[in-house]
Amino acid sequence: MPLSLCVLLIASGLILLWLNKHTKLGKLLSTCGLLLLILFSWHPFSTPLLRPIEQSYAQFEATTQVDYVVVLGAGVASDPDVPLTSHLSSSAGARLMEGLRILNAQPNAKLIMTGYGGNNAKSNAQVYAQVAMSLGIDANRITKFEAARDTKEEALLVSEFVGNKKIAVVTIASHMPRAYQFFIDANVNAFAAPAFYLAKYTQHSNWQFNSSGLLKSERAIYEYIGQAWAWLNR
Repeated sequence: MPLSLCVLLIASGLILLWLNKHTKLGKLLSTCGLLLLILFSWHPFSTPLLRPIEQSYAQFEATTQVDYVVVLGAGVASDPDVPLTSHLSSSAGARLMEGLRILNAQPNAKLIMTGYGGNNAKSNAQVYAQVAMSLGIDANRITKFEAARDTKEEALLVSEFVGNKKIAVVTIASHMPRAYQFFIDANVNAFAAPAFYLAKYTQHSNWQFNSSGLLKSERAIYEYIGQAWAWLNR
């Protein structure tokens, strides 16, 4: 996590400066932490860092026929004081909307929701299903895998269920390269359906540095490390 790294460097440097010990090292650590924080938060740096990952797969064409639309799990927070749609994180909401877009173009396809609940009262798959049904999706078209704790488990459970049927795998664009590989390794006839793009080029370059720039750097670093870890464990 780039923010944690930057805060650790700055804090370590300030502690050394306040203690008047190793002041040169303290200045170096604080300066490096601040410069890295600016760099990670700067869109001209974070966008090119993340965009190659997000553009690994083209958007899913709704004319491509599939038998199942699989929406992979993401964060949920069940709060009775907010609408059901707000129980989904922004990432989960984008995944579900893309899944429903594909499903609406596939009258014979069915929907598979995955994801456990963790510390939440409801599983990710359960919240997905409730939101989908509130938007008019027939419950008979929905299958839930509520025990899957990570992408590898999701791929294995889906593989056992669908056999050689065609599926569209929906997850965020930055996670797609790693997620898609799990489904290929599980011998699933899968098509990538990325959603929730963060690194989008606009007509004018964004030269700001802010929290959204930092989020892009965080997603990129997280996925680069995740891909390396997945490769080591294959």
